[in-house]
Amino acid sequence: MRLLIVDDEQFAVEGILYCCDWKEFGVEEVLTANRADRARDIVNDKKIDLLICDIEMPDEDGLSLVGWVREHSPWTESIFLTCHSEFSYAKKAVNLGSFDYLLKPVDSAELLSAVSGMIAAIREKEEYESYNKMYHKYLNLWQQEKPKRVERFWQDLLSRSILSFGDFFERELAGAGVGLTTGDLVLPILISIEEWNKPLNPRDQEIMEYAVKKAAEEFFTEDQQGEAVTDKSGVLFILLYAKGKEEGGRAAETLIIQKLTAMGKRFIKACQELFYSIVTCYVGSFKPLQELPGMCESLKIMERDNISRTQSVLLYLPQDQILLSPNLDDIRLDDLISYMLSGKRESAVRFIHNLTEKLEANPCFQGRNLDALHQDTMQIIYHFLQVRGINAGSIVLFTDWTTARIRGLLQYRHWAEGIVSAVMETEFERQEKGSVIERSIRYIQQNVEEEISRASVADYVGLNPTYLSRLFKKETGQNLIDFLISVKMNRTRELLDTTDMSVSSIAQQVGYSNFSHFTKMFRKQFDVNPQEYRKVTKRLD
Repeated sequence: MRLLIVDDEQFAVEGILYCCDWKEFGVEEVLTANRADRARDIVNDKKIDLLICDIEMPDEDGLSLVGWVREHSPWTESIFLTCHSEFSYAKKAVNLGSFDYLLKPVDSAELLSAVSGMIAAIREKEEYESYNKMYHKYLNLWQQEKPKRVERFWQDLLSRSILSFGDFFERELAGAGVGLTTGDLVLPILISIEEWNKPLNPRDQEIMEYAVKKAAEEFFTEDQQGEAVTDKSGVLFILLYAKGKEEGGRAAETLIIQKLTAMGKRFIKACQELFYSIVTCYVGSFKPLQELPGMCESLKIMERDNISRTQSVLLYLPQDQILLSPNLDDIRLDDLISYMLSGKRESAVRFIHNLTEKLEANPCFQGRNLDALHQDTMQIIYHFLQVRGINAGSIVLFTDWTTARIRGLLQYRHWAEGIVSAVMETEFERQEKGSVIERSIRYIQQNVEEEISRASVADYVGLNPTYLSRLFKKETGQNLIDFLISVKMNRTRELLDTTDMSVSSIAQQVGYSNFSHFTKMFRKQFDVNPQEYRKVTKRLD
């Protein structure tokens, strides 16, 4: 940062020059000039950030010089010095955009205070320009990028729109060009944007979400191949690839998880500083491709249930470990329907995994036993649908799941996990959509005159705020915050129509402590401010 002192009195120049250690203020170079034409030469030659200029000079007054500087060096902040206190001088200084106007002889403390203010203003301007440059960089990338075939494959896989076993899956995988085989493993990381630290309109928010996505991809795939994917429900995942099952060994995976944890903490900090966002990372474990949808669903459940640990890197841990008896006769599929009816998807999936491992170790298990197991599992599925009153047609690819031919235990494992997860997720979504959304709406309506927020609504229904917002938007087509504001503004209109309360009293009544913000929200809702609305309705009456 450079400072230029312009004054025809050498004593005054030296007084400013040596009044402090300018480097402590971040000023690396201090230049001086005793004439306006010399000052112009310096401004043309070097970038000047700060200008301290006397008004009365023999060759040209400082007001004229600063006017020239504003045209040729608009980033320069200036302070005027003068022996005169006339209002006309101050008015001209203000019109020229001067940061301050000080009378001679200048008090050092007063001067340094003004310079500190200028420096703060310059840094704020630089920060804004840096953010603006970054914003437009990602805006251009966002506008240029087109949907990728690879991302569509992952979206279809995670939504179980692909039959994830046998030849079906191998053909889909080869056609997508992901560069993986059925023997490779994938570790998912769910990136949850909890909230923004500055107000963003919908378009800017979409651009900044894209910026977070690209930054996450750069952070986590720097040393390991992977992909950033937004699934069909709008959840951002980083998918990291491991070539071959040997790379997923316990020791190797532990080291990778430790590295990802440290990387995640740096990423969270970067999001807060660069993108004004509060982010939480949910790190899964390496899974075969066919088991990846279940792992991602488990991370979504972690996000849904997390109501206290934000801005953290959270590691996935299985909720339970079911131990099976080594005796094949002791294995009962009744346990599977019990887990399903209890809503314990992970327990149901773990049961299927342990069951197939047990059967693989049994040399007596034959094809006819596999057919019986398949039929028994289908009976459990239909029983679950009947008990819960679910229409099979509401389940994605249900006909394909039920008519698929199973050729081995490994295919049965992937098939059973897929169909059990699909029907349980349908039931869970149906229950959650109704009860959670109804409870949220009821809470907002009953507390319309309280100072409630998205976080307080989420706390009431016991869900993560980000998860609740996404669910609310999906089910109602309206943002949760917009709905909350709409309810409050409708209550405001009711009070304006039915009471003689002052507008400021009504603002406080409906939970707004900031009157200006309250007026802005009312105008946005009804295209008129509260005072104008009351005048119009009274005239109509």
